[in-house]
Amino acid sequence: MPDDLKSVEAFVHIMKSGSLTRAEQSSGMSKASLSRHLAQLEASLGAELIQRGSRHLRPTEAGRAFFARCEPMLVELTQRLDDARTEVQDLSAGRTGTLRVLADPQFGTAFVCQVVRLYMASYPGVHCRMDIAGMPGSLSPEEADCYVCAAPPDSQQLVLKSIGQLGFGLYASPSYLARAGAPDTPDALAEHDAIVLHDALGRGDLTLLRGRAHALIRPRAAFSTNDHWVMKTLCLDGLGIALMPDYFVQPELRHQGLVPVLPEWKPAPRRIHCAFRRQRYAGSKLRDFVDLMARCVVDIDSFNLYVGGARPA
Repeated sequence: MPDDLKSVEAFVHIMKSGSLTRAEQSSGMSKASLSRHLAQLEASLGAELIQRGSRHLRPTEAGRAFFARCEPMLVELTQRLDDARTEVQDLSAGRTGTLRVLADPQFGTAFVCQVVRLYMASYPGVHCRMDIAGMPGSLSPEEADCYVCAAPPDSQQLVLKSIGQLGFGLYASPSYLARAGAPDTPDALAEHDAIVLHDALGRGDLTLLRGRAHALIRPRAAFSTNDHWVMKTLCLDGLGIALMPDYFVQPELRHQGLVPVLPEWKPAPRRIHCAFRRQRYAGSKLRDFVDLMARCVVDIDSFNLYVGGARPA
């Protein structure tokens, strides 16, 4: 506390205690310090506040008036300092403030929303903003506290933490397979319509693995999109075969809106990353969110709760 406030605090202790000895006990300041602060305060005000006798201390009229003003001020100041200290500690501990999350489209609704729900149950004082990358008005990876992505952003300002792997598979609707037949080998995929994602995850050749065997195919794109939800909708509508994250189609598999195609042939898993500024990760608010997401990736197949319906055949 600044010297002038220390002097006011010493004066209030003396007034409330009635003696330097009792003021020393209540304040933790020595009698010498109390006397020095009182003298400094009287000098700065240009008025005597307390008359010192050999056996007593007696407030002057100015001292009583000053005490009437200062005591409630110190009580309020102490309360405000306590409130400020609590707020800073809560922010440091990750219990308040805003968490800004950016997610690739394939993770947003189907996975990250569920992680955010679990996080906010533990941190009800945190306001969360979640944007989908590439949408108008969305945060940039540098602006977000955490960017959940498959392809790491090209930014020297961000560090990456790998939180798990994402498995992919080929899927189609029963109506499409009833009409076009089910391919029995990877080479047969060349004769089928494909719904492809025109970005780094679905462009050009596709390598499928089965144990040590591998097959290189080039999908015949009947339709292309940059959105996983559009891809799944078109797949449910019977427009072709799509390569999609395994977790993303679990509800449709359970409801038989989609079925696996060549389930023993899989592309290599792809990593899921969290990108963030190193200094922000020092705070527990972000660190706890990233750690929760890494734990949730293990159970990612159970996180997609939104079921798409297939058109009748």
